[in-house]
Amino acid sequence: MKKFKLATIALALTASVLVLGGCGSSAPAATDKTSGADLKLSQGVGQTSVFRAKVDKTTKQESYSTNYVTASAIFDQNDKIVSVQFDILEIAQASKKEGATLFPGWPSAEIKKDDVVTAVANWKTKRERGDAAYGMNWTEQVDSYQELFKGKTVAEVEQWFAKNTSDLNGTPLVSDSEKPEDQAKFAKLTDEEKTALADVTSGASISLKDDHGDFIGALKEAFENKIEVTMPAK
Repeated sequence: MKKFKLATIALALTASVLVLGGCGSSAPAATDKTSGADLKLSQGVGQTSVFRAKVDKTTKQESYSTNYVTASAIFDQNDKIVSVQFDILEIAQASKKEGATLFPGWPSAEIKKDDVVTAVANWKTKRERGDAAYGMNWTEQVDSYQELFKGKTVAEVEQWFAKNTSDLNGTPLVSDSEKPEDQAKFAKLTDEEKTALADVTSGASISLKDDHGDFIGALKEAFENKIEVTMPAK
């Protein structure tokens, strides 16, 4: 999985650039000009893997895929998220989508080495494939979640997720859900929380934790794997 490792490194470098260049008003500052002290940050990379089986509604045939979510994150000295970037490598049995990442012959047909070698050499993450090829605004939605998480600790992100997303599929709660469980959970939110959640769902509605990928777990692992990086004061 050399290509995916390179993508992971690229994510980490991108996160570092965001820190050095400024990450927006919602993120903690990357320099401490008032005290003149060295700024201590930490960086971590985490990954989760999820297996998915689905049945085609027309053919009734079952197909499989695995989804590897990578999170590259920068944390400040108070463990708050300065920057995070997510990506997914989805390896499918078969797909009609352009640039799909496939493992030829897996899991039930004959596996031919040359076919697999060629396919693996061309594997691309969802960011590398692009939204047009994938068929939805995946990058835009994930970027929206990344902005939402800035300034929070991982524990605070987990608390937000537990309170504001469906226990059935990990998607943000909405006022017009047809599922009784989601309706009951949404009703427990305050008016202020409902308004804040509406702002979230205006930019993102994909699941943060289901068989398409576990973003929350990847972020938590990135925090657990973090190492300290000290930026000298100028």
